[in-house]
Amino acid sequence: MELIIAVLILLLFAVTVGKLSGRLLGVRLGKIRGVVAGILGWFVGVLAAVAVLGERGIDGTGYDLNVETTPEIVALIAIIIFFGVLAAMPIAIVLELLTRREKPAGRRRRRWLRPIRTLRAAFTPYGRLREVVGHARRANLLHLRFASRAALESPELSQRLKAVLENSGGMLVKFGQIASTRTDILPGTLTDELSSLRGDVRPVPPEGVRQVLESELGEAVESAFASFEWEPLAAASIGQTHRAVLRDGTPVVVKVQRPGIGDIVARDAAVLRLAARQVERRVSAARSLGLRGLCEELITGIQAELDYQVEASVGSRLRAQRASDVGIAVPRVYPALSTDRLLVMEEVKGRPVSAALSATAPVARHELARRLLASFIGQILQDGLFHADPHPGNLLMDAEGTIWMLDFGSVGQLDSVALGGLRSVAIGIATHDAAVLARATRELAGNDLSVDLRSLESDLAGSLAQLDAGGGVDPQMLMQVLRVMQKHDMRVPSSITLLARALLTLEGTLTILEPTFSLAEESRTLIEQSGSSAFGTPKEMLQREALRSLPALRTLPEHVEALAGLARAGRLTVRTDRYSGPDGAKVNGWVDQLVLTVLGGFGVVASALLLIAGASAGDDRLQAIIYILGFGGLTAASVLLLRSAARALRRDFGRLD
Repeated sequence: MELIIAVLILLLFAVTVGKLSGRLLGVRLGKIRGVVAGILGWFVGVLAAVAVLGERGIDGTGYDLNVETTPEIVALIAIIIFFGVLAAMPIAIVLELLTRREKPAGRRRRRWLRPIRTLRAAFTPYGRLREVVGHARRANLLHLRFASRAALESPELSQRLKAVLENSGGMLVKFGQIASTRTDILPGTLTDELSSLRGDVRPVPPEGVRQVLESELGEAVESAFASFEWEPLAAASIGQTHRAVLRDGTPVVVKVQRPGIGDIVARDAAVLRLAARQVERRVSAARSLGLRGLCEELITGIQAELDYQVEASVGSRLRAQRASDVGIAVPRVYPALSTDRLLVMEEVKGRPVSAALSATAPVARHELARRLLASFIGQILQDGLFHADPHPGNLLMDAEGTIWMLDFGSVGQLDSVALGGLRSVAIGIATHDAAVLARATRELAGNDLSVDLRSLESDLAGSLAQLDAGGGVDPQMLMQVLRVMQKHDMRVPSSITLLARALLTLEGTLTILEPTFSLAEESRTLIEQSGSSAFGTPKEMLQREALRSLPALRTLPEHVEALAGLARAGRLTVRTDRYSGPDGAKVNGWVDQLVLTVLGGFGVVASALLLIAGASAGDDRLQAIIYILGFGGLTAASVLLLRSAARALRRDFGRLD
């Protein structure tokens, strides 16, 4: 019975002290870590009570508690609680720092209901990482000579990295293919090598395809389709396509997602995060490149391609918005048969443009390229929704010369802010004015006033001198602008970065269609002919900017007159608030931290002096009062100091993470 009571008291103490410690320190312990901190604090309190109230045994080697009277029992409990709480707080800090991790957003899953699957998911990435590291060691990619920034531009590193990705297989090949499009961050030697990555993807057997189809459709394949060809047209890393015929006789193409691809993406994404974190900690070139941020962007891109409903929605929108384009078409999507893992589209009878042009084309090559560019400009300037991967493999040409756009897994969307910034950049490029372009790039980055405008203008002037752009859409000049913004640590909207990459891809495709085709010149002509409201001639763009500034210009004389009147009367004053907004909050935090630390330090010293004075007091009653004040003050001061330590350590560990 006494044992049960002792266990209950221990649990009550552990839960209470654990929760109290977390509240006092301002840290989130959780139930398990709080209980662990409370139990460890209890044992420390018991040891302290034994050391204070215990008497040595006969053999002189141990301590025995000799507690009989009520005051002695009260003293025992007080000592256990006092030293237990004081010990639990630093233990709580250590546990919180060692086990802290950010919880992903969204609904929390009860993983404890599936312990085997949870353990497998937790340890699988480490086995996969060991496999990838083994391939890297065999390729000698881990040698120190590849750790410098200059090594990123060496062909040797590019070839070895490509070999490692190909040997590792899985989604790492797909990650490499997407990374090859990041010409705005990665050097050309690396992106050129990664662009030739080819993963040997085996097609899913018919049994696996049938399982996905019937799971998504909720019926047998023979009931949903009049016929279905089990031999795939093409197999990719995420899905594969099959020919089929609907019940009404319409030929379609069915895109089926690979079984278990979500788990594979999650596994390889975890491996990529682990590898990026370790490499960025050890290699300065990876830190300057922002490797972890780049990996997160690649992972986000892959995860977006897993939802075929998004692709179906984008395809339907582009088909409706670009229905009036001459010689450009988008296949029809059948939403009633499309799901997250299944996409049913109209079948297009054609060949890739690169292969179709080897024969006699029904439309002149220059006209084909002009039609494609006109559609793309309309997607950017009129719709704000554009195909972000217009490479030749995603473009089919039929017998009549119509170009069909396929694969909408990668799209870009420009909001009004991004389009306004892009318009301002176009004004600077068209007028060939570095000052205008510098202010436009600052507007594109969200009006970042911390940027040195003179230095930015100087770098952009050099870019304008290298590339003589006369307006229109020039991908080379846009990429130069983005590189200068990156050099000055300016935030570039992701939609603009995606647009710049898409323009480079489009320029390569247009060159295949017509080797002498100039994207910059033709786009300027098309924009002038279409009378687009987003761009136009330099004169028209300047007129629009003047109209936009007209309300401020109309009130400018009134403001000048009011300021002049105040100055003449001697009542013109200027006030500045140095510590406002985020700066004020940061300074207040520093002051609060300093005040807590100083108060805690003085409290410890004052409490220690009280305890020393209590030890020399002759009156037992006075001694008890002094002890209560001393131990109480010592407890409060310790809480303040430990709270300050917890904040400082959390901030330092956050920087390391």
